[in-house]
Amino acid sequence: MDIEAFSDESFDATAWINSTFKNSEQQDNKELFVSSLVSKLQLYVQQVNSALEDTSQQVLAGLPRVMKDAQHLQSEVISLRTKMTEVQSEICQVQEETGACMSNLERLDSLKTKLQLAKQGLQESDGWGKLVAELEDLFERNDLIKICEKLDSLQKSLAAQEGLPGQSDRESQVEGFKNRLEALASPAVVQCFTVGDAEQARKYVKIFSSMRRLPQLTQYYRTVQKTALQQHWSEILDLSENSNRFLHDFYEYLAENYQKQVKWCANVFGQQSSSEAILALIELFSSLQPSRESTILGALKRSNEKLEILQEFSSANIYFANLLQKSFDTTGIQPVKENIGKLSKVIFVYFNTFISQYPAIEQNWLATNLTTINSSQTSAMETVRTLGNANRKMIEWAEEALKRCESITQNCGIVALTTVLNSILKQFIEKYKKAQQQLSASRSVEQNWSLLQNCMSLLQNLGDLQTLLKQLEKKVSEKVLETNTRLEEVDDSYLGYLLIEKRDKNELKKCVAKVKDSQQKELLATDTNESPCGIFAGVFEAIRPICIETHDTTLAAVFAPIENHLQNIEPPEIVNASGGDLPDYSFAPQEFITQIGQYLLTLPQHLEPLLLSPAPALKVALESCDKKYTKNIPSADVLLSLIVEECCAMYQTQILQIKSLNTSAAKQVATDIEYVGSVLDELGLNLSGHLQQTAALLRAPADNYLSLSSGCEPRLVTAIRQMREIISTE
Repeated sequence: MDIEAFSDESFDATAWINSTFKNSEQQDNKELFVSSLVSKLQLYVQQVNSALEDTSQQVLAGLPRVMKDAQHLQSEVISLRTKMTEVQSEICQVQEETGACMSNLERLDSLKTKLQLAKQGLQESDGWGKLVAELEDLFERNDLIKICEKLDSLQKSLAAQEGLPGQSDRESQVEGFKNRLEALASPAVVQCFTVGDAEQARKYVKIFSSMRRLPQLTQYYRTVQKTALQQHWSEILDLSENSNRFLHDFYEYLAENYQKQVKWCANVFGQQSSSEAILALIELFSSLQPSRESTILGALKRSNEKLEILQEFSSANIYFANLLQKSFDTTGIQPVKENIGKLSKVIFVYFNTFISQYPAIEQNWLATNLTTINSSQTSAMETVRTLGNANRKMIEWAEEALKRCESITQNCGIVALTTVLNSILKQFIEKYKKAQQQLSASRSVEQNWSLLQNCMSLLQNLGDLQTLLKQLEKKVSEKVLETNTRLEEVDDSYLGYLLIEKRDKNELKKCVAKVKDSQQKELLATDTNESPCGIFAGVFEAIRPICIETHDTTLAAVFAPIENHLQNIEPPEIVNASGGDLPDYSFAPQEFITQIGQYLLTLPQHLEPLLLSPAPALKVALESCDKKYTKNIPSADVLLSLIVEECCAMYQTQILQIKSLNTSAAKQVATDIEYVGSVLDELGLNLSGHLQQTAALLRAPADNYLSLSSGCEPRLVTAIRQMREIISTE
């Protein structure tokens, strides 16, 4: 039986009983088990009671002794407290008695320290004159190594005498010795840097380091490098009088020399000073004579191929930057970003003068090429053919300009180029405008199917130009976005052209916004005639009215015979011998109407070869002329429907100009209208609503006119009533 559970603070009698019963093997005779368990518990209780009673007796017996020990401990605590008070009092007394002595000891120690320093200073001062005398002797013998050692001792002596009188004089004396040592060593320094003697150079590094004048030594190195490179530049210019490769050759030499010098500098000055080679290049370009800018200006003045000259020199700049980047990777010595940024500026910034001039040069080149397109031909057909052949040339010239912009400016001049291209393309569009005017001037009242052919050809050329322009605009837009992304991601280690002026940066941002806006609208646009907003928006805007005017010329050319017949319309003269109204079958269409009908019936055979399956370019031009061409309807049917609309409108106008019609004459006009309607039915077209109403009103009996005119256009009803002289009964 487990009795340890009784001592647990969370003892549960019910749980203990259940556990005991569960673990017992005598569960078959539960009453006997319980009786036995109770007997055991009673025995345990008696044992516990007995143990408690024995413990209580022992505690009572030992209690007097415990009280006595407590009283003794209390008296000892009181005695200890008294002794501690006495000790504290003695400590305070000692502090009062010894405070002045400790202060005297500290003062004496401070005096001792000062005396020792003064003694050391006097000793150094005694040795100063000796060191100076020895240095003077060494200078007379030009012994650089020993001079350096003595100068080092003199500098230590100067540091030891810091704070003593005459410090400024001693410092001036030391600087004087340094200047004399530098002057003594400088010829040999220049000589060893000139021949590239690394061993001797390291000796001078130690000398100048001991003088704390290593920057002056590195300046000697850079000066020697600049002098040698300047001489090489002059030699290259002398040998390249009739060649424009002098900058390319000079850059190649610089890159090769840099690779050698960066290793030499790391060997001589230490890895941390390997940037001296790149600093020498930076200083060289700042002082190069004659400057690269003046030499390029001279080359431009001597040559008529200015764009090729700019390409060659700009390519040399980029080539040099690439060579240097390879050198950085090859040598494993990467200059600090700050120095790379400075190097990038001296390589490329000077060329910004020519980048700003590039757009004007490019425009002159394009304008000169544009003059070779002779669109002023004697015949309209030749003019149209010339312009058709010129489309590809114009776009090819623009694409060549785009390539040149990248090679000359790394597309930093792309925004200026878009302005140039817009100007040149608009000048090219002017040639189309003159061609359209030439076609319009060749119109006549007679049938002129060649004019129709020429108009369609001009429209096709305009559509082809629009297609090519969209492709060009896409290329230019991609270049603009690529340039913007590249320039936004550059850091101090970038070697290339950059936009320096704030105005140029703002212009690029505006161009980027225009491109993105155009791309967004292109994704969402459903109206093909919506105003363009891309880079060449102005060019497309200039093309559209020419397309519309050419299309109008086309309509006018086809409509001319119809117009000629309709302009001479006269009220029909009806001779009626019987004096009564003639029956409807007595009327036949008049001659001019049949001529119009026959002409309309011949139009499909002339239009369908041109427009049944129009070329994609022609479709583009037609869609910019009228929204109807954008629908899923054959273009020939659209053009025919436009001609018919014009015919119906003009016929309606001419009818309304008739002053008076009797009943028979009204029936004759109605017959003419119905004939036109039947012709249009054969063409798959419908008579206009106004003409249908006019025919119905002309046939309406006078006594029934008002009731039969219900639903017709009020003004038309009034006009026909007055024409027929029907008296209103209202």
